[in-house]
Amino acid sequence: MGRGEKFKGIQHMRAHAWAYSGLLGFILLIVNLLATASYSLHARVIIGILVQTVICLFFAGGMRYLLLSKQQQEEQSRHLALLAYHDTLTGLPNRRLFDDRLKQALLHAQRSEQLAAVMFLDMDRFKDVNDTLGHAFGDQLIRSAGERLLSCLRESDTVYRQGGDEFTILLESFTKPEDVRMVASRIQAALEEPFILQGLPVSITASIGIALYPLDGLKSEELLRHADEAMYIAKNQGNNQFQFYASDIDALVKQKAYLETELRCALENVQFELRYEPQYDLSTDRLIGMEATIHWSKGQSPPLQDIDWKKVAEELGLMVPIGMWVLRTACAQMRSWQDNGFAAMRVTVAITASQFKAEHFIEELAAVLSETGIDSIQVELDLTESITSSNVRKANEKLLMLKKLGVHIAMDDLCTGLFTRSGLERMPLDRVKLDQTLIRDLVDDDENQLLAAAIIRMAQRLGLNLIAKGVDTPEQLACLRHLQCTEAQGKLFSSPLEPKEFVRLFHEEFT
Repeated sequence: MGRGEKFKGIQHMRAHAWAYSGLLGFILLIVNLLATASYSLHARVIIGILVQTVICLFFAGGMRYLLLSKQQQEEQSRHLALLAYHDTLTGLPNRRLFDDRLKQALLHAQRSEQLAAVMFLDMDRFKDVNDTLGHAFGDQLIRSAGERLLSCLRESDTVYRQGGDEFTILLESFTKPEDVRMVASRIQAALEEPFILQGLPVSITASIGIALYPLDGLKSEELLRHADEAMYIAKNQGNNQFQFYASDIDALVKQKAYLETELRCALENVQFELRYEPQYDLSTDRLIGMEATIHWSKGQSPPLQDIDWKKVAEELGLMVPIGMWVLRTACAQMRSWQDNGFAAMRVTVAITASQFKAEHFIEELAAVLSETGIDSIQVELDLTESITSSNVRKANEKLLMLKKLGVHIAMDDLCTGLFTRSGLERMPLDRVKLDQTLIRDLVDDDENQLLAAAIIRMAQRLGLNLIAKGVDTPEQLACLRHLQCTEAQGKLFSSPLEPKEFVRLFHEEFT
């Protein structure tokens, strides 16, 4: 018998305990009377049995009454508890329960150093529904809206009906304001879908005010008040808007939301272009390769200048398809130049953390190499040091798989103790890059010079090539030559060039 069947059996026994007790008592009394009468049924025995039966039934009935009374009391207690902590119309938590959960959430956010948010939501034009269709329709609309709000939230979040058409929402444990923006957008989209009330479609929207802990307040009262104020600002801007209490956060979040829309449009319509930054051998001053850099400049509206769009794309997971487009385009360009008689050269392509961790990255890279027909030895994947910081062993396994394809591996942003961590010396690297932040102050900063010299010596000991990024002045170049750096790129040599400009550089270098 399974655990579930045993549990059901126990529940059944408890529910019918009065019946089983009465039956057991009746059987025992009969056995007792029969034993007393030496198993012969005289009139006195029969009368005794009937009397005992009545007593047993009375006893069982009393037990049943007591059990039913206890069950009714428990149900009544549960109902009273539900009324004490929940809204009677929607069944959602009421202010008492919400305040308790809010206090607990703020304590947790303080201990874990995370953010929490209070959202104040007011349905737009709800009064019109009440006035035209009646209060019964309005109540049904509020219940349905509450169900949709719950569907937009996590189990750890809380929504309560403050009264009328107003709801307050608590969001726990998140790391950045953009997460709250996504929830607000999800709520707006859910409420925009028409509600079917007794066969009639009813459309509403909502104005939402948002206050963040600890940015907009440290106490519950502050956050509730600020969320309410932000909601009125949102309502004054027109229906179906949300507003953060802090104006700078509101502007930043909305800029990122706008940028997300533009990025998805740019990816769909291929509004990116590649430029190629030349790389030089410092011993011969000859062109030996290039680094492909992506630029977003073909859209209808220019990207926002104050936000790093690549970082936003990485957060949204868009750098995986964008990065694969870069790989495919760079390899196709190299193949085209070779078909036109230019020398085969190395092309370096930056790989983001999300690309490197993508499940099918290696298969997709192999497909690009096959489609374009480029020799894999010409492709160099440029990884940042942070990619390997979380799990050196797992990163090493994936690098070995990439090496089997024949591509070269470079480690970028190398300005800290990469080789001091266990396992990194055994990574299958071909090249390391001196970060441009290290190069920028190389001439005047003795510590930077010592660090650069240490990295160069370590690269030489491991048999790795080394290239310096961001070389902008002759003094930096002279210092790098003195430190025996072998390759360099930067504005001193050339800014990233469009394909046509790079063709002219080919002609200058090799004719």
